[in-house]
Amino acid sequence: MAASAPISRRKQLAAAACSIAAGLLVAGMVHGHPEGLRTPAWIAYVAGAAFVLAGACLASAALAIAWLQGWLVLGVVGCLFAVTAWIAFGPGARECSVSFGFLAGVAPEALCRGAFGGGALLLAVVLALVLRRLALPVRQAGQRAP
Repeated sequence: MAASAPISRRKQLAAAACSIAAGLLVAGMVHGHPEGLRTPAWIAYVAGAAFVLAGACLASAALAIAWLQGWLVLGVVGCLFAVTAWIAFGPGARECSVSFGFLAGVAPEALCRGAFGGGALLLAVVLALVLRRLALPVRQAGQRAP
């Protein structure tokens, strides 16, 4: 398999702008029509914030601001963790749809919560790894690990 060409800075910044715009659109829709939500507004805002932070992360990568990119990754993973943890462990009934090829239907609440609980646990591990990476000092090339 041939190596793909690196994505240009212009395309990275365009993707960043699209992601940020999508997150802001979500926030605007939540603010404008909160009665249409089947979830607490803060969950919808956190989901939108994940897009905004992901876009900012793309922009910081395009502009080679590595220290900021790491903190933005922490924010994205934190948002994803908050949403999945609320679905898995939050109060109230949950309803998820499932599909396998041509078969589709509504999953039992236990399956829904279990799937999102597993995702929340995986995201908790990723969150811990990102925090660990941010807490460790950056080693120079050629330095040995302690």
